[in-house]
Formats: sequence, structure tokens, C-alpha cells
Amino acid sequence: MSIIKEIYDVTRDASKLKGKVSSIKKALKTELKLNRKFLKEIEQSKPVDDKRRKKIIEMLEINELSAAIKYDIPYKLICHKKVSEELAKEFKLKYVAGYDFEKLIESQYLKISYLKKDYENPAISLKARLRNIYKQNRILLKLLE
Repeated sequence: MSIIKEIYDVTRDASKLKGKVSSIKKALKTELKLNRKFLKEIEQSKPVDDKRRKKIIEMLEINELSAAIKYDIPYKLICHKKVSEELAKEFKLKYVAGYDFEKLIESQYLKISYLKKDYENPAISLKARLRNIYKQNRILLKLLE
């Protein structure tokens, strides 16, 4: 095989990979934007009762987050950024400072998945949990910008 053919094949494969990574990134951003719309009342600090909080929890989407965790996707190719100290302070979530994209995706998935299954637990503060999910959602969107 000629060197030109080998270079062509490598370039074509890289181009396909870049397209797939862009698709994954777009799907994640779209799901995060949708969840932000569901969390709008939390964002605006409107008074929300537990009945409404439970409805918000039910509406939250985790399909793309779940897929990102299940399939060994190249997280570094999607987003190589980490949560800076400043960003963590801006959203008052100091514990996520230094998290890379993979760790933050996993954390968000676990928070939402757990809450969807156990939101009836009286020991859980739905208000605090939704506020933290909202903040992490915003941070994820900022990292993907």
C-alpha cells in the first residue's frame, strides 16, 4: 500500500471520529439544556412545593448521560476542561473543583438517577438535591461551551 493511501485512510478515519465526537457533544448539550428548562423554577428561586419538585424530578432526562457512562466514550475528546476553583465558587459547589468532565458527568448521572428512584424518601431534601443538580447542570454546560 502506498504512503498516500495510508495517510488518506488515517485522515478519513480521524474525520469520522471528529464527526462522531461532535454528535455526542451535541446530544449531551441538548439534554443538559432540556434539563435546565425543567429546572427553571429552581434557577429563578421561585417557591416550589414538594409535589412540584417530584414532578420536576420525573421530567429530568438522563438518556444521554446514561449512554455516556455505559459506552466507553472518549471524554477527553468531548471536553478536556476541568472545573476551575472560580467556576466551583461561582456556583457554590466547592467540592466539584478539579473534577474533570468524566467525573462531573458521572456525578450528575448518579444524582439524578438516585433521586428518580428514591424521591419519596423523607430523609432527602428535594430542594437541596434539585439545587445541586441545577448547579452541576450549569457547570457541565459551561464546560461544553
